[in-house]
Amino acid sequence: MRLTLLARDDRTGLGYQTKAYYKHLQPHRTIVIDISIINGNQQQHWYNNAERILGIPTDDQLDFILADTDVLLTAETPYNLNLYKRARQLGVKTICVENPEFYDHIMYPEYDMPDMIILPSTWQYDFIKQHAESRGTKVLQIHHPVDREDFRYIQRDNCSFINIAGTPAVNDRNGTYDFMNACPDGIVTTQSSDLAWHLRQQYRHSTIYDSVSDNFDIYTLASVLVLPRKYGGNCLPLNEALSTGMPVIMTDIQPNNDILPKEWLVNAHLVDYFEPRTRVEIYQADQQALIDKLNWFRQQDIKQLSEQANQIADSISWQTLLPKYKEALEML
Repeated sequence: MRLTLLARDDRTGLGYQTKAYYKHLQPHRTIVIDISIINGNQQQHWYNNAERILGIPTDDQLDFILADTDVLLTAETPYNLNLYKRARQLGVKTICVENPEFYDHIMYPEYDMPDMIILPSTWQYDFIKQHAESRGTKVLQIHHPVDREDFRYIQRDNCSFINIAGTPAVNDRNGTYDFMNACPDGIVTTQSSDLAWHLRQQYRHSTIYDSVSDNFDIYTLASVLVLPRKYGGNCLPLNEALSTGMPVIMTDIQPNNDILPKEWLVNAHLVDYFEPRTRVEIYQADQQALIDKLNWFRQQDIKQLSEQANQIADSISWQTLLPKYKEALEML
């Protein structure tokens, strides 16, 4: 089977996601969609022998993308809404690893759907399955695997807390301000120097890092990851932290509660919604419940919880889940 991967080459969640597909699915062709002229992100040149398209692909470039290909895999977006239609005309099967936040781009009846959608979490699974399968698209839910070689296990034996703010996200997605209010002496990492400056002004006793360049190194700064997230979706830091032996505290919403033990979850309630392109419901962690959860962790045997994190990571590793991705490709 000749598999073509549409990849991103920047230090974003989507970039790391497609980098993992490149490593483990070993595509026949890799085409980098370089939108640095739009978002300013530096290209990392992760992919050997990759072909590159600068900017959003035009209709004239679709045949180039689909050449010498049996199956095309893209993550989150087709980049050009005519891609799936042209692929069907050429007899090329298509898979989109979908992000429900941006599902609207294939909801319009005038555009073709991919042949298969893979959802990396259960978040909004029922809605997407009902809509997509009504239009003839197969929908599978396969967790995005974690690479245990890149995020090796470290047994934890003390209790210290960290939050990953990442880059600024709408409505404080990772619950950084909730974390800092509940744990003002905790550690926060971010890729944004502007956000780091604001956090340092508000929480002068806290430790704020904005210069940790290696993702693995983030997980050596503390022993428990605290992400009281506001809304759902694929969460790479959750996967990575578990793989390094960190227990993770999160809000009791999908998909967090599909992966983590109940004892690691914090009650949250619906407070609002926003529409990046589809409706996304926003949940707020109960602040006192978050404080109580941090205190509960301080009283636990962190070594035992670390071993539990390790077991969960095994269940969502590439070694465990790669056969499911291969089965999905074979279905086409």
